[in-house]
Amino acid sequence: MSSIKLYPQRHKQKYSTNLYPLVITANVAMVLDVIINHSPLSFLTFGLTTLGTAVIIWRRELDGLLNFCTKLNRRYKFTTPALTMLGTISLLDALSTPAKAQFFQNAQTWMTSNFTGAGQAIPLVFNVLRGLFLIYLGISLVKVIQSARQDEDWQNLARTPMIILIAVTMGDILANLIIGSGGTTG
Repeated sequence: MSSIKLYPQRHKQKYSTNLYPLVITANVAMVLDVIINHSPLSFLTFGLTTLGTAVIIWRRELDGLLNFCTKLNRRYKFTTPALTMLGTISLLDALSTPAKAQFFQNAQTWMTSNFTGAGQAIPLVFNVLRGLFLIYLGISLVKVIQSARQDEDWQNLARTPMIILIAVTMGDILANLIIGSGGTTG
């Protein structure tokens, strides 16, 4: 029986330069997630993303380690149950933590406390804005991923949603600077 090669024709393979901006963006997102959310899931995701980045970048240098892990897995069969347990724990951790961050939450609290005659109109307006923003980002993310998979120019598609995301984040930060903690005024 001939042995199965893990990476056939690796020396002829050219690495895609379009992959590196995605990897760098994912790592930056994971660093921001660790800074914002101090949960074990954030640290685990950051660690796995960093490990994956190192494997992608230094794949040739890590060939011996990857072959050793493959031989170890074939002999002892520990990788699949370990990864299943790790995935289950990560999923349970992600589902058990409440959603804490909402953009313009302090602005909504401030407006609700200062304009008491508005009733439920202010929370409705802010929730509709949040919903529209999330739907737009979701649709844009699907389009970007689809164009990246088809080797099209995904960077131009990703530019507009990133600008809108940064503008909304800066608007939330500026609103918090203007209104303060969101409490009522004397």
